[in-house]
Amino acid sequence: MRRPARRMILVSMVVLCAAVTRPAQLAADTPVSTRVHRYLMGTSMTIEVYGGDPRSRADAIDEAFASMVEIDRLMSNYRADSELAGINAHAAEHPIHVSDPMWGVLSAAQMVSHRSGGAFDITVGPLGRLWGFHDKKPHVPTEAELRQVRPVVGYENVVLDQAAQTVSFHRAGVELDLGGIAKGFAVELAGGVLRRRGFAGLIDAGGNQYLVGHPTGKPDWQIGIEDPDKPGTLLGVLELDGGAVSTSGGYHNFFVEGGKQYGHLLDPRSLRPSNTSLSVTIVSPDATLADALSKPAYILGPVEGLRVVESFPGTMAIIGTRSASGGVDLVMSSALRARFHRAAP
Repeated sequence: MRRPARRMILVSMVVLCAAVTRPAQLAADTPVSTRVHRYLMGTSMTIEVYGGDPRSRADAIDEAFASMVEIDRLMSNYRADSELAGINAHAAEHPIHVSDPMWGVLSAAQMVSHRSGGAFDITVGPLGRLWGFHDKKPHVPTEAELRQVRPVVGYENVVLDQAAQTVSFHRAGVELDLGGIAKGFAVELAGGVLRRRGFAGLIDAGGNQYLVGHPTGKPDWQIGIEDPDKPGTLLGVLELDGGAVSTSGGYHNFFVEGGKQYGHLLDPRSLRPSNTSLSVTIVSPDATLADALSKPAYILGPVEGLRVVESFPGTMAIIGTRSASGGVDLVMSSALRARFHRAAP
């Protein structure tokens, strides 16, 4: 059956679905670092800041969290007063003028959808509801139910007018879900706060991370790649200078019905959970793209997935797949090979 939500939250602080971040072992506050945890955007978040004095670090953390709170206010599909809720309610009736943050996210989403051939698609709102992942009551829908949502799932149903900065829908029933991209946008904004204030630090949003500068006394950040067959065990470690890391995997959030396991990562083309990959880790200078790309990379698999990821400058991936012998194979961008070190058995 589906893993308990509490365990997912606890695990995310250590393994983050497919990655583990260990900046100075995420130590308790020291004279040169401050760390704060909060629950936001449906996940446990951590901001850790290095350098300066305690008051200035605390101010930076408060501002960084405030930027993410604003993104949640705009883009949550669980709030009736969010900007996203207004779009979903009226964009089939007439074009809706959107805020600059919303425009940035919608534009990035459409670009990733186009390049991935629809493997990434923010119109999956009705599909997520149908499979029960939205209300935490997952189940397998009937074929008739899947046919019913088919017409409203497809990024081609969304029309963006750049000149007017508006969004509209081709048909009624389309519903956007920004859960696959909004956290990446939020952590990038928060990371920008730290950078602007001259701090190094980590933004950790449960599978979406942004690394600014370097941890105190360390030449780089250590990102552990978790074994999807043995959660909590590492396959290896990536050494990174900074930037964004986003991870996706189907082995923490799933349910079992009729003896078959169904993960939460839905393929918008087949309308069903994907099992092409085991896990994906994306490394990119852009956290919004990293978040979005982790889903189509997972769905498309190591060949086509890497092609799509690497079509974005400076963006790389590690994709875990099932080997012929039943183990885990890691296929990665060539630029990551020198930075990846396998863990001892």
